[in-house]
Amino acid sequence: MIAISGPAGSGKTTLARILSGRLGIQLISTGQVFRQIAADRGLDVLQLNLAAEHDHSIDTELDAKIVRMAEGMKSCIVEARLACLMLRRSGMLPFCIYVDAPEDVRASRIAERDGMRKDDSLAAMRDRGQSEKRRYMDIYGLDPARLEAYDLVLDSEHSLPDELADRVVAELKKKGVD
Repeated sequence: MIAISGPAGSGKTTLARILSGRLGIQLISTGQVFRQIAADRGLDVLQLNLAAEHDHSIDTELDAKIVRMAEGMKSCIVEARLACLMLRRSGMLPFCIYVDAPEDVRASRIAERDGMRKDDSLAAMRDRGQSEKRRYMDIYGLDPARLEAYDLVLDSEHSLPDELADRVVAELKKKGVD
């Protein structure tokens, strides 16, 4: 089992998709599930994040669903801000990866992906990040950016996604992770 965490725009979803294809294992994307929940409620992601600050059941239900999905699989990749910490708290022992990039790089990636101006992307990303940090501390007492919890930390600023995947695969082989 592999857990991939990191802030918005870091490249964690892209890396998770590449690894899923290369390794032939299923991907569980918490961000995709969260975006679907927001859409089902007629909200954007930031609005659902803000609602979740006052309604912790949004996060706890999402997390429980992701854990149940992972428990039902022999091997999978879980991609989420709290993937590593969430799975370890549930008694699973994933290989944990943290992907990051500088804030301006992440904002540019999100702006391009979502078809928005970089300034707007940066503001939304900051608001979302602050909302998530507050929630994770309130609900779990956790800061997902505490890097000592991870087996591998990657900076995606100057590496192509396939290069990052090569590094992960090499590290998995070195550690004997299936």
